[in-house]
Amino acid sequence: MIFKFIREKGHIVDLILLVCLAFFLVFWGWNFAVQFFTLITAAFIILRRINYEKHIWLKRILLTGFGIVAVSFVIIEALVFTQLGSKDTEQADYVIILGSGIKGTELTLTLQQRLDASLEYIRSHPQIPVIVSGGQGPGESIPEALAMRNYLVDQGIDPARITMEDRSTTTQENLAFSKKILDAAGIEHPEIMIVTSDYHMFRAKYIAAKNGYAAEYGISAPSPGYLKPINMIREYFGTIKALLYLFIH
Repeated sequence: MIFKFIREKGHIVDLILLVCLAFFLVFWGWNFAVQFFTLITAAFIILRRINYEKHIWLKRILLTGFGIVAVSFVIIEALVFTQLGSKDTEQADYVIILGSGIKGTELTLTLQQRLDASLEYIRSHPQIPVIVSGGQGPGESIPEALAMRNYLVDQGIDPARITMEDRSTTTQENLAFSKKILDAAGIEHPEIMIVTSDYHMFRAKYIAAKNGYAAEYGISAPSPGYLKPINMIREYFGTIKALLYLFIH
């Protein structure tokens, strides 16, 4: 019945999707959730117009593609789940806290959760220095690293312990640029404690390993439950991108 309705009244669904897309763009802007909804909308509008009885080869290609995406999605999400609850206690050479966006000069909820998750370890290991990693992007009045440093100092962390890496805009850059700081400090084969969101930990550890760190431990910060589904979907695409980038380079 659903497929019959789509065939006969698909234009109504097209209209509903387009209206929803316009609404999301106005109220949420061009964030990942809206980008993903745009992809779904475009795919629906295009794919429902294809005569699959006439184009059997195209049907087979699409089914194969969907199958590959489904299998890869399950595998990657399973790997992501293995690191959701990371709370390592090993002694590291440095703590590296990964940025996650600010609004003006204010921390986003996700970034504050990462910083809060780091505090217990930082306070219990006062001899371990900290790198806060994050550059300045659209809608940000200062680099993320500066906002992160200010927050940690407000929480009583000695500013002399904190080094800012304030040029990065991606996870790859977070860890590559932080590695350069450690190299410049003469620390060979550093062992690091990564602090990032739970859904992001697997990818962060994988990228760190590819950037030459000797060991990658992790402390996963909790993420809001209502954002978990879209964050997990985004992490699928982020992991695919990381795998391709590191394979090419």
